Amino acid sequence: MLEEKPYDFITPSQLADNDASAQLLVNGCYNMLTADDYIKWEIYYKQIEFDNDYVTGPDWLMKDFAAGNFPSFDNSEGLVRFWRGPYTLIDRCSNAINAISGMSFDTDRRNNYLGQAYLMRGWAYFQLVRGFGAVPIFRKTVAEGASFEQPRAPISEVYAYIIENLKLAEKYMASNKSSVYLSGRPSKGAASAFLVKVYATMASGALQGAQVTVNCGPAATRVGNVATLNAKPVATTFTKSVVAGYEGFNSAQYYGLARHVADSLIKSGEYSLFTNFDDVWLTGNLHTGEHIWSLQGIDGSSTYGTDTDVFLWGVFDSNDILTSGMWVKTRLHWYELFEANDYRITKGVVHRWKISSANAKYSPPKDSDIVQAGTPNPYGWQTTDWDEGLNEYGCTLTKFKPAQPTVNVKSFPLDFIRYADVLLLFAEADNEVNNGPTQAGIDAVNLLRTRNNASAVSTTLNQQQFRSFVLEERARELALEGDRRWDLIRWGIYLPVMNSIDIDENNLLKRRQEKHLLFPIPTSEIDANSMLKGHQNPGW
Repeated sequence: MLEEKPYDFITPSQLADNDASAQLLVNGCYNMLTADDYIKWEIYYKQIEFDNDYVTGPDWLMKDFAAGNFPSFDNSEGLVRFWRGPYTLIDRCSNAINAISGMSFDTDRRNNYLGQAYLMRGWAYFQLVRGFGAVPIFRKTVAEGASFEQPRAPISEVYAYIIENLKLAEKYMASNKSSVYLSGRPSKGAASAFLVKVYATMASGALQGAQVTVNCGPAATRVGNVATLNAKPVATTFTKSVVAGYEGFNSAQYYGLARHVADSLIKSGEYSLFTNFDDVWLTGNLHTGEHIWSLQGIDGSSTYGTDTDVFLWGVFDSNDILTSGMWVKTRLHWYELFEANDYRITKGVVHRWKISSANAKYSPPKDSDIVQAGTPNPYGWQTTDWDEGLNEYGCTLTKFKPAQPTVNVKSFPLDFIRYADVLLLFAEADNEVNNGPTQAGIDAVNLLRTRNNASAVSTTLNQQQFRSFVLEERARELALEGDRRWDLIRWGIYLPVMNSIDIDENNLLKRRQEKHLLFPIPTSEIDANSMLKGHQNPGW
């Protein structure tokens, strides 16, 4: 009568030595990505995208995390989820690795499952180390006897463990050309792509004395309560700082590794850019072509959808009238980074949308003269349309257009990594390794530029100019995909760039201090782990 029988969870003794059991374990890892405690709600997206120089939105949405008030976000369990989510994923991956390693069914299929678990475990630690710096490493699961209480491991040790996991993922995962590859899942190239990103993060973080030019500066001139928008950002050159905790990394060595792995991945042919810009963000393409690993959900599903797309795109009724959302946008300074005919603003920005049957708004507001001139005009603007006003300036991006715009919970097209990212990181590493751009690095950037109807990058740029160009191209190409904060931090220019803005077009505070370079460890985690007491991140 006292014998326990599990009904709502799986025990090791219930797992058979077969494909189905291994898939069940890995599915449990993937399911964590859309769980309430991790990426399901907009809370996760706030942490990867709200804190940078090119994002904006209304005060009621942006006043905590986007304004640098991280502790307020902690109180709403935001940072708790950003800590707890990866660690729960890590635990699931470790359990899956332990179980699958002991299985003996078809080797290639078994290894592919094993590699996916290694990929997710390495990726989860990469999320943690970029956000919190030194973090505990659980080399064994609690089920194996590990204590819940672990000390913070040095940043160098965390990165070593990330690389170990990604190399194992690269070793075991199947190519997307393999017969055992599972459609819609990341392939071997995903592990290589993240190795490139990890190496480039370590290398740029450790680089000393490099100069970077960024288009930044005040969004508006204010006299009392009157604000006048500045038309364009100002090109400003900064000397980068070495990122704390990255001092011991050999920048040249890790840039060499980043270049080598990226070059191998590019030559493998495992991924390629869509030749037509219009194809990039079609919902049916989100796990093909250049989308190396992306979050996939189900429109209208409370279990497998997220509400994040409401913030970035909005909810429209059957008459294409906006009923809710469309709050998170790129700033006007971001719009000014582009050439006039670049598809990423001609096609990639929503230029007109209806807010009622009789009224519509337009973007960008700098084109008010064209709007008022009436038709013909580039985007069908009408003289009765109006811009959003000083407190709502910004651009909505078409990359987030959902298949079903009428539902509140959608399949949010969030890429964890895209081939465009690899191409730009290759160009960055190539420039640093060779003390200036080579034709290979220039060609990698021009693959993107050509696809996006932008002019080719100049072959006369020196090392600093090309470095700055690539960083700016990342801002153009990867806008609102969760990269900009980390790019500014790894390049050691986060503080001066943010502080040059001061207050943006929407009166959003952009001023930052050194403490903002890392998130505060959630107080609940410090209370629960005696080894974290007295080891909060500086300034918090």
